[in-house]
Amino acid sequence: STCDPVFSLRVPAGRIIGGYTVKDGVIVPRYSHGEIIEAVFRRTRVTVGLMTAAKLLSAVEPVIRYQRGRFRGGESVAPGSPRYELGLQQREDALHRLIDVWATGEAAASLGFAAARLFDEVDPLERRKDAVLAGQGVGGGTAQMRAFRRVQKDALELFALRAQPEAERDASRYETLQADTLVQFLIQDSLANVLCPACKLWNTGHGANMMREAVSLMGGYGITEDCPGFLGQKWMDAQLEATYEGPEAVQRRQLSVTMVNELFLAQFKGWIAEMRGIAGHRPGTGACTLATAMELWLWALGHLQGAADADGAKLYQGNRQGVTFPLADALCWLLASRYHILDLLELEAKGPENPLLAEGLPGLLGFLTDLCH
Repeated sequence: STCDPVFSLRVPAGRIIGGYTVKDGVIVPRYSHGEIIEAVFRRTRVTVGLMTAAKLLSAVEPVIRYQRGRFRGGESVAPGSPRYELGLQQREDALHRLIDVWATGEAAASLGFAAARLFDEVDPLERRKDAVLAGQGVGGGTAQMRAFRRVQKDALELFALRAQPEAERDASRYETLQADTLVQFLIQDSLANVLCPACKLWNTGHGANMMREAVSLMGGYGITEDCPGFLGQKWMDAQLEATYEGPEAVQRRQLSVTMVNELFLAQFKGWIAEMRGIAGHRPGTGACTLATAMELWLWALGHLQGAADADGAKLYQGNRQGVTFPLADALCWLLASRYHILDLLELEAKGPENPLLAEGLPGLLGFLTDLCH
């Protein structure tokens, strides 16, 4: 039927997500439909972003195999010669474009898994937060918002203490804030509210563009059904991934609100110093350039928040999406690059412990360092 269907059915109350109470003989769910959808929405977007990252990484080998066998030449070209072994990959353009695809896949995976790990930390924190608020007699909605306004000041104080030399800070106050469940939840939640839409926006939006690049590197073969790696189908799927769970404009709109949170910006400023430190001992990663780009983004945000147009209207506001959306896009690039570099350092530190990686680790680290750069 092409008509709107009408369902009439009975559903057991035990199927209500989150449980329910009975008030005056009426079943009242503990969570509203909106709360359930929000909880699902903010977590499943990360998975969608990782799906596109997987597609990009899976495109690398088929492209290499195709290009090395393409334009190899006739029988007069001997095996072992550069033309025979490299084919089209003798040309810089073919190599450089493939490197862009590969680096995007690696950075997208780093950003996606960072967001996934963060939600692994946020979930138990959220349950503990609910228990603490319930013990304080704080309900949902406005009461919770009022309580968090007080906690936010404590969280900002914690960041200020972290920035001080250990010998100079108030150790007792620092330990108290560090152990405060509400403070920790607010900090992690402010980061999750940025990483989730950023992962979805950059991985699927820019990722879909780079999947098109991977298809084009296969020539006309790329859009055929028998293309190695099914790159044409993956390109089409990437377009879908950029749309469902909220198209790109939805993610940009959320980012334009969450990325100006004081707690997120306090963490962001700490990351700039972190990248400067990394650049000191791993300059090849591009961490120094990234730190400068992060400073520029932070300056631009501050400028736009205080600036007005010729008519005196504020530039950074919800309706000025020609201002807020490009700034959200720029942040996603910075986040992807940061987590890509952090994953490289993690591999460098723990790779020797893995017997499958230990033998070829120096070469792998060198290549991945170049991709970070």
